[in-house]
Amino acid sequence: MKFYLLVIVAVAYLAYVSSESCVQCNSKTDVRCATDANSMMSKDCANVNNTMCYSRVLDGYTIRGCASDLDNKTLSSCNNDLECMICTFGNGCNRALFPQHRLHCLQCSGNSTNSTCATEYNAPIAVCPIYKLGDKCFVRNSNRLAAGSFQRGCLTTAHANKVCIKDGNCYTCNGGGCNSIRADSTEIPLARDGAPVSVIASLALLLFSGIASLSL
Repeated sequence: MKFYLLVIVAVAYLAYVSSESCVQCNSKTDVRCATDANSMMSKDCANVNNTMCYSRVLDGYTIRGCASDLDNKTLSSCNNDLECMICTFGNGCNRALFPQHRLHCLQCSGNSTNSTCATEYNAPIAVCPIYKLGDKCFVRNSNRLAAGSFQRGCLTTAHANKVCIKDGNCYTCNGGGCNSIRADSTEIPLARDGAPVSVIASLALLLFSGIASLSL
């Protein structure tokens, strides 16, 4: 009798630790893969003998899937809690935030005067969608009424959008939620990332004025 009980327990354990289905996604096409994998359903693996799931970061994007889909070289090196990790504890075991200690920042966009992004600086913080070791939070203010003239977020996202590249255009800081500061803080510089557009507009205006004066 004891033998049969042991067999049942062993089978139940193997069923528990095996991973026949995994969360399969790429944050490049679905940002939830990086920021909210708990909201994603696991899917059956193409290889029915799959027993492991993985989570990895590649070029800043988070990728999750079935370990049987990895090539041997990647699989053998998938043991780093910052780059790639394997799990075997049940279906969809790769839902956990990865890397575990990735940065959280206040992330929003609005105008520089009365938008909620500018005024509600104690709003909840969120996981940065692009991962980079040493990432920072930022605040960017171009002091305009246009939408998007005031931004808070993760520096990796700002760089991907070609802003905050040069020092002096944005306030940057280290630590989760550190960009939850008042919009009128003197620590936030005036962003001049859009200067090239202004220069082109000014040159066009001067050219038009010159042509107009010649016609007179």
